[in-house]
Amino acid sequence: MNIAALRLAIAAFAMAASGASFGADAADPERVAEARAIIAAMHMDLQMDTMAGVMSEGMAKQFTQGKPIFNQHATQVMLEELMLGMKEQVNAPGGLMDSMAQAYAAQFTFAELRQIREFYESPAGQHMLQSQPELMKRVFPKAMEMSRAAIPRACARAKARLIAEKAENAEAMTCPAVQ
Repeated sequence: MNIAALRLAIAAFAMAASGASFGADAADPERVAEARAIIAAMHMDLQMDTMAGVMSEGMAKQFTQGKPIFNQHATQVMLEELMLGMKEQVNAPGGLMDSMAQAYAAQFTFAELRQIREFYESPAGQHMLQSQPELMKRVFPKAMEMSRAAIPRACARAKARLIAEKAENAEAMTCPAVQ
């Protein structure tokens, strides 16, 4: 998956999980329609499905790693159901796909939207989209590794900041060890 698509996918899932919205500003209906055509040409629904599967499998392994009392399969099923619920919200009227179309329409001119769609409909664009599941399988483990490595440092910085702000119980906060 290319970096822009990976960032978009991560942002999409983060916003879907948080219930955030781009806002429903009154973008030009013609641009919104073209933006929806881009989303369709990108096969965003399939990308979300692929990402959800890879994420739930990776998170299930991470959550159960070294914890024999946890059932990895049950954890994976729970995460798959979580991802399914998020997907339903993403595709619901007023959901993330609608918000993405609004955001694209607000960001790009009609001519730019048309060029973007034409790229995704081109042989090169289709090849890129067809390659994304395999690329994601290669990239996602590294992203998970980087996330795991970042958590202890981020927690330590957050603790130091909370202590400096004299936040209640900040000193009692525990963080995982930096590896």
